[in-house]
Amino acid sequence: MSGYRTDQKERLLDYLGQNATRQLRMEEIVSALDGRVGKSTVYRLMRSLVGEGSVRRFELGRTIYYQYLVGAACDSHLHLKCTVCGRMQHLDCSVSTFLRRQILATDRFELDDKLTLLFGRCAKCRALAESERKTDA
Repeated sequence: MSGYRTDQKERLLDYLGQNATRQLRMEEIVSALDGRVGKSTVYRLMRSLVGEGSVRRFELGRTIYYQYLVGAACDSHLHLKCTVCGRMQHLDCSVSTFLRRQILATDRFELDDKLTLLFGRCAKCRALAESERKTDA
């Protein structure tokens, strides 16, 4: 991230980095920083991070979410979102490419990688549910 590295910016980046697999609403970010970073500062810093490409901003329904981008750009593959824990993960690029090509070929529909999320349950949540089922049996 360009610019000065203030304590407030460091706190925000630390929080975003610890939650890089999640999509966060602005209210969640402000609440999690619990007054250690002022609300207006969080909004200003997030706008800057989005502008420079360190944070992805997207809309699902009427809700705006933000996600810290770690490493590779997120616009070259699709994403998977767990409906139980909220974790988001990157779909393997080769699988993303295959799905995009199949959908384009069969339905003549071009997916937007930046906006496309596939919803389901992650391996951890599926294993937890399976474990609970076995315990209840």
